Parts: sequence; structure tokens; C-alpha cells
Amino acid sequence: MKRTEVKAGLQSSLESLLSDLKDGTLNTRSDFGNFFCSVDNFDHFTMLQRNFEPSGDSLYIPMLSKEPGVQMLFSLNGKSFFNKQSDPFFLSQSSHSINFFKGYECTNLLDGRSRQHDVAFVLKKGFYADLIAQHLSSADDRLPTMIVKEREFNTINQHIPADAGILGILNNILECPFEGTMKSVFIREHLRALFTLQLFHFNEIVTGERMEVDRRITTRDREILHNIKEYIDQHFLDPASLESLTKRFGLNEFKLKSGFKTLFETSPMRYFQHKRLTFALALLQETDKTIKEISNEIGYSHAANFTTAFVKTFGNPPQHYRK
Repeated sequence: MKRTEVKAGLQSSLESLLSDLKDGTLNTRSDFGNFFCSVDNFDHFTMLQRNFEPSGDSLYIPMLSKEPGVQMLFSLNGKSFFNKQSDPFFLSQSSHSINFFKGYECTNLLDGRSRQHDVAFVLKKGFYADLIAQHLSSADDRLPTMIVKEREFNTINQHIPADAGILGILNNILECPFEGTMKSVFIREHLRALFTLQLFHFNEIVTGERMEVDRRITTRDREILHNIKEYIDQHFLDPASLESLTKRFGLNEFKLKSGFKTLFETSPMRYFQHKRLTFALALLQETDKTIKEISNEIGYSHAANFTTAFVKTFGNPPQHYRK
């Protein structure tokens, strides 16, 4: 096959993945470089990963979408270039942007010697509309209201550096230890945090106004937060999410995360994980169950992922605690 045909085939495959956004993965090495692209669809969002390393030839990959939605874009250790009707968009290394498009037609530009390594999340309306309606308040001209009213904005060229908080959440997502339903819940909860952070970061950039946050904990909220902690103590093996906790206890998501962190010096989901791992430690010391059985019991599909989380928490692998 001719070189031009191979190149055309590669561009066509990437175009299909980036435009159709159907589940799939492309991972190839060729004379043109190394190219990895994956699309994973979940109930509430789509996750897109790109890691392109061209080795000489430039590539131009058309992308098309007719669906409105929020797009959260994070550049990792590379640069991202796009072009829409001769308007260039550029995302520098270790930076991020949030956008709302009613649809778009643009080109992903790959310079022959540059690397593009980024991850994007396309949020479905039910996901972001529910979060904004229930957990955020805003004036008519603020960013959350613009999203609800489907007013387009594009902050790619106004991107800002990704701070330690953003990068930490992204790293947790990319190294998610779960599979199946637990994976979806895990990533969704981290996305909710990322979405909220981006709204605060970009509200002033897009609208010129700061979002004010009330961090006070009322006596009533304090009582609810203690009830939530007690609930987690008793139900830590049950499937859980921030969304389910807010609905069960009638506390908005910001107050849940901020208040829980203030009172107990950890987040609700980290507390869930700590309780599960502590339970696993007891099973290791007091039962003959295998490590795989224990990891499955506390929600890990793979024993290796369980071991990684266990070592981070207790400093030693599970085998260390076997009698």
C-alpha cells in the first residue's frame, strides 16, 4: 500500500473516532508516528483520550458534531491545535478549558514534530443541567446560566494552567481502579468536582463576574453532615455517589463536599474508600479469604488495583497483614 494511502487511512480512522464518538480505540505505530485515541461512553458523559506523536508528516483530522453539549478539555504533556473556518485554537501543555458548543465543524491539526496528549469530557445535558439546577446558584449573566440557556462560548484560547487540584482529579480518573458500574460512578463523581472547579475558574473569564461562595456551616448542616458520616459508617459496602447522598439527605453538593472536608478532613468519597480498605484489612487479618475475594467484596474488579490502593493507604501490600 502506498504511503499516501496509509496516511489517508489513518486520518480517516481518527476522523471517525473523533466525530462519531462511538466506543472504540485506535493504537498504532507507523512511519508517521505513534497514535493512540480512545472513546468511552458512559450514561452521563463521553470520555475522549488522545496521545498523538507524529514523526515528520503533518496530519489534518476533520471533526464534526451536531449535538449541543459541554466540552471540558485538558491538555497534559503536549499541545493541542484546532482550526475552525480559519480561526485557530491552541491549548498549551498542562492547561484546561471549558466550552459550550451547539455543534462544531473543525480540524484537529497535528504538526509533524509536536506531541498532542489531552483528554476531553463531553457532558450530557441531564448531567450538567441537574448539577447546575440543584447545586449551584448564579445570576442571569453567569456562566452556569449561559450553559443552561445553551449560549455558546469557547475558552480554548483563554485556557488557564491546570493547578494541583485539577491535575490530581485527572490523575485519579485516568488511573481509575474499577471496572463496570463502579468505574462509571467513580469517574462521574470526579467529573462533578472538575466541572464545579472549572465553572469557578472560568466564570470571571467568560462573564466578567466572580462567583461568590458561602462556606459557613450552619447548625442544621453540621447535624446533617454527622448523619452522613454515620450513614457511610453503616453502608460503606453499598454503591454510593455524591448525587445519591445529596438526594438522601437534602444537602446540596457543594455544602456536602466542603462541609464534610471541614469537619472530617477528607471528602465523602475518600471516606467511603478508607472504610472499605479498613474493612479489607480486617478480612485479611481475621479470615482465610483470598486477596481476590476480598478485593471483589469491597468493589475492586482487579486485585492489582486493590493492592495499589491498599499500599497507598497502609504503606504495605495486603500479603504483609496475613497471619
